[in-house]
Amino acid sequence: MQKCLERSRRLRIGRVLFGIALILVFLRLYIFIPTEVTGISMYPTLNPNDRVVMSTVSSINRFDIIVFTDPMNKTVVKRVIGLPGDSVRYEQDNLYINNKIVKEPFLKRSEISGEPGLWTSNFTMINDNENKVPEDHYFLTGDNRRYSYDSRFYGSISREEVLGKVVMMYYPSDKINFFSQIP
Repeated sequence: MQKCLERSRRLRIGRVLFGIALILVFLRLYIFIPTEVTGISMYPTLNPNDRVVMSTVSSINRFDIIVFTDPMNKTVVKRVIGLPGDSVRYEQDNLYINNKIVKEPFLKRSEISGEPGLWTSNFTMINDNENKVPEDHYFLTGDNRRYSYDSRFYGSISREEVLGKVVMMYYPSDKINFFSQIP
């Protein structure tokens, strides 16, 4: 009788562990997907070879960092600046959304503030004779504005091109960080 109970207990534990393993595999394959950062366009927030986790089910808000497929069919990481219906422009390193200055707290870093000249060149978004981000599109920039090939050059990107939202940086281990909504 004792052996039968022990065997039954082991089977239950095995089923639970198998179920947990299946759930973790599903989450890893379809919900939380690791990806590697390439290029310097998100410096100083993200550096080449940093590893991040993106969520495929998160809503996208202004200043979120997303992973998407760019017009050259490369997988890249950029920051959402303009949402559908927004007008976007830069003047003298100030971001204007719908003609109001919007602070970019992620750019208030010593690596940026110590640089002479404009970090973001003056720019006004023009899209099909309108100055607004189209419906179901996003206007994106890299944090390293001087060296980022982004929406200022190729225009807004569609929601369909978005692969996911960056929710965590896990490598290098001394820079582990969870990305939350910036106020």
